[in-house]
Amino acid sequence: MEIDLSRLEETGSHGKISRQVDFPDISFRHEKLETPSPFKLELDIYSTKDSFVFSGILEGEILLTCSRCLEKFLHGIKLKIDEELMKNEIDDLSRVDLTSNLVEDILLSLPIKPVCSEDCKGLCSVCGHNLNEGDCGCNRESIDPRLAKLKEFYDKQ
Repeated sequence: MEIDLSRLEETGSHGKISRQVDFPDISFRHEKLETPSPFKLELDIYSTKDSFVFSGILEGEILLTCSRCLEKFLHGIKLKIDEELMKNEIDDLSRVDLTSNLVEDILLSLPIKPVCSEDCKGLCSVCGHNLNEGDCGCNRESIDPRLAKLKEFYDKQ
């Protein structure tokens, strides 16, 4: 997403941006994260002596894979954006690209273990069936063979 900051070069200048932003698929942890619809971006831009300060809201949805059942689900994102770009690091004020900054903010907001719902049952450890779709009938009770003899303790009483 490129923006034109040339009209805000003077210290104390202020501008606003309100637009829809399309992100290409984002690579994260050897996986492509899809953005099925554009994100809504509302930004206030302030020009200081040495930098441009951006503050606002980025809102949208991203398609994630549940870490329990491996199904895809939409994860809503609403981020507060607080960025600062130094003026001496910008080559062309008429074409400032904020895409990498916004993608970084999105990635930092993602959950470490994404789950489709808090009550997701995950996959069967024996056959791999998605337990959210119903029980598979497998016997998932496993007893450590070193402690199997203790199970007989309660049977004798």
